[in-house]
Amino acid sequence: MRKSKGYIRKLEFVFHNEKAIREAVLDARNYHEKIEKNGSGIGDPTASQAIRNVMPLRWVKIRGEDLEWPEEWLRVIDATYAWCDRDRIIVARDRYSGVDYRATCAKLSISEPTYFNLLKDIRTHAAFCAANLQLIRFL
Repeated sequence: MRKSKGYIRKLEFVFHNEKAIREAVLDARNYHEKIEKNGSGIGDPTASQAIRNVMPLRWVKIRGEDLEWPEEWLRVIDATYAWCDRDRIIVARDRYSGVDYRATCAKLSISEPTYFNLLKDIRTHAAFCAANLQLIRFL
C-alpha cells in the first residue's frame, strides 16, 4: 500500500502561502548582513548584494515553518499558473485565496466533480514541476 501523499500537503502549503513566500524572499534578498571586502580589504556593498542575488536562497520561515528552496517553489507556482487554461486558473486562484468551491463552481457553471478534476490536474502539473526541480519525490 502506498504511503500518504505528503507532497500534496507541501504543494497546498506553498500555493496557500504564495504571497508570504514572495515577501519573505524579497525580505531575505534585501537584508544587509555582511559586506564583502574587495582585494584591497575595503568593504564592497555592491559585490555583497551581487553575491546574495546570485546564490540560491536556502530557506525562509513561513508561518513558523522553514520552507527550503523558496525561489524554486515560486518557479513551480509560476509554471503551474502559466500552464493553466482559463477555468483552471480561476479554480486555482479561488482555491488558494480561500474561496469556497461551490462559489467557484457557480461562477464557472461546472459541477463539483469537474471542479475537483480540474484541481487534480493543477496539483498533478505542480507536482511534476516540483519533482523536476527535485523539491519532492514520489517514492
